[in-house]
Amino acid sequence: MKQQAVSTKWKPGQSGNPLGRPQGSRSKFSEAACADALADWTTHGKDTLARVRQDDPSTYLRVLFSIIPKDIAVSIEQRTGPLDSQEMRSMRRLVDLIHAAGATGLEPEMVFAWIEDDLRARLAKNIPDAGQVAETVG
Repeated sequence: MKQQAVSTKWKPGQSGNPLGRPQGSRSKFSEAACADALADWTTHGKDTLARVRQDDPSTYLRVLFSIIPKDIAVSIEQRTGPLDSQEMRSMRRLVDLIHAAGATGLEPEMVFAWIEDDLRARLAKNIPDAGQVAETVG
């Protein structure tokens, strides 16, 4: 049995709305919702936050973690403990060196592997070969 092609009003490649969606129409709702939320937060936010923290700590934490940018949340979850100020300065210096070397567009894992390889090579202990050992013993 052969299927019949469904007749449509529009030809292939032809839009039913050639002018498209009006610019900004999608964002109008979200802009208004954000403005309303900001106004409500400005008026009641601190008190509401304190009340939810006291009455329902799990909701309080769920909301806080839902608004934290994902890259920060991941680093918080993976951290075994806070860095002290010297460690933070060392990390800042390392990041500055990576940027100064022009390695900012590279995969971080590759850059860290290079750093690790270089450190291992520089800090490796020289192991004498068997001939040198025989000379020093004999």
